[in-house]
Amino acid sequence: MNRWSALAVLLALAGALALRVPNLANRPLHNDEAVNAVKVDELWQHGRYAYDPDEYHGPALHYATLPFLWLNGARDADHLDDATLRYAPVAFGVGLILLLLLFADGLGRHALAWAALFIAVSPAMVFYSRYFIHEMSLVFYTALTLGAGWRYAQSRRGFSLSPQRGEGRGEGWEVLEARLNSESQRPHHPSPSIPLPVEGRGKPDARWALLAGAGLGLMFATKETFVITLGAMGLAGIITALWRAEPAAGSRWNQLTAWIPNWRHCALALSATAIIWLLFFSSFFTNFGGLADSFLTYLPWLKRAGGHSPHIHPWSFYLERLAWFHPKKSPVWSEGLILVLAVVGAGVSLLGKKSALHRFLALYTIILTALYSLISYKTPWCLLNFFHGMILLAGVGAVALVEFFRARPMRMAAAVVLLGLTAQLTAQAWRASFVFPADRRNPYVYAQTVPDFTNLVHKIEGIAAIAPAGHATVVKVIAPGGDYWPLPWYLRRFKQIGWYDQLPADPYAPIIVVGAKFDARLDEKSDKKWIMAGYSELRPGVFLELYVELDLWKKYVATLPRERD
Repeated sequence: MNRWSALAVLLALAGALALRVPNLANRPLHNDEAVNAVKVDELWQHGRYAYDPDEYHGPALHYATLPFLWLNGARDADHLDDATLRYAPVAFGVGLILLLLLFADGLGRHALAWAALFIAVSPAMVFYSRYFIHEMSLVFYTALTLGAGWRYAQSRRGFSLSPQRGEGRGEGWEVLEARLNSESQRPHHPSPSIPLPVEGRGKPDARWALLAGAGLGLMFATKETFVITLGAMGLAGIITALWRAEPAAGSRWNQLTAWIPNWRHCALALSATAIIWLLFFSSFFTNFGGLADSFLTYLPWLKRAGGHSPHIHPWSFYLERLAWFHPKKSPVWSEGLILVLAVVGAGVSLLGKKSALHRFLALYTIILTALYSLISYKTPWCLLNFFHGMILLAGVGAVALVEFFRARPMRMAAAVVLLGLTAQLTAQAWRASFVFPADRRNPYVYAQTVPDFTNLVHKIEGIAAIAPAGHATVVKVIAPGGDYWPLPWYLRRFKQIGWYDQLPADPYAPIIVVGAKFDARLDEKSDKKWIMAGYSELRPGVFLELYVELDLWKKYVATLPRERD
């Protein structure tokens, strides 16, 4: 990288932080975030974590969150704010920009700078970097695995692909091309279109193999869907290798086997994967049942992927949100710039004289996009997995469009136009995260907790403040199918609280929260000894009723400020 490319990356980092860090608590926790919060609190406060293979994802995010809780200085979960929980995904989202450096010689310094900019300001990348769920960490570990794998492949070749004379085709590429051209009269010479390994020129660096294996282990320990990404990696790698090989007799096999890693390094990488799997899923040797559960989890998840889930959507679900999303009374949302540039980048990567990395990324992204689109089970944050590949290709596409023009003034004009279009992505990222952070008109908001829900929490806290038992007051929360999250996190201060998925024989307690679908009418059934004190929307289509013992309610109302006449 030269100083201008380095400056571009630094500016992208600054922009990424500016969009991700401020006002992280500007929306209540999503129910998935609250589940993660309760589990990480158990790990933080009591050192206990047990992987659940049915409804939950891997443990890596919870352990990665611990340092931020330690640095926060909070004594316990009662004094912990929502923003602190979201620092870990912020770190992963910003870290994606730093991981681009692993691809610098293959992508090219200009493509790297554009990709860094797109990661920094993409509305999807920004929004889910402020979300305490597993997806951003999964994308980070995927990028780490790919980057370390690329670095290992480069260490085997014995030459650099540093892009100093054209994007993605550095001096090493040109030296090899010249050598191959000078030997063009020899039979079965390799095609110079893509650099091939030069036997004896390089010594494989085992450290990169070790890091790639560790990255794969962390993917495994983060989320079950890593197998989809792993499948796309493997298939793209095989196709890339076959694409590169010459069909001449006696040469194809040798060329293909030249790309097979040293078996010792494969063992080293797999050992790193296995060690991380062992540590995280056994909860550091405290729950060995988690090792078997890490494989058994695919039974319930396969059912969901096949359609046994409320999150079933058509194949176009992800692309519609990225390309053009315009519900009623809403501004237009589109990351079409990145999509178009990704198509251009994939085209020049597959059809032009680009490095193996370009072709691999194009194939990997196409395959991964197709797999996620074909699976019926869809939640919008899953698009990050293939969208990261699209952003890398968009960097390649941006360079291709700028270099399409021969005259320097035209190239500068093209770059300015692209920067102007990128500015509208920045505006959308701000709008999504700060203006519409919990609004259903935002394409990345999904089953989000309604902001007004916090009024219910404040009311319950206010009642506890005047109740004789305080936070030891008995509370019963009753909702169909246990659909009361994120209440367990927000009512974590209450020590005598019960959770029910159907109306118990005795539903009464000083404070009762009941799902509206039950039509409980506890005020009428108690002969007005309890009063219905509120009706709140938890998330779209899910409503809760608050009942309070009448005398306790009267005491609470007496503490409220009186309205002036």
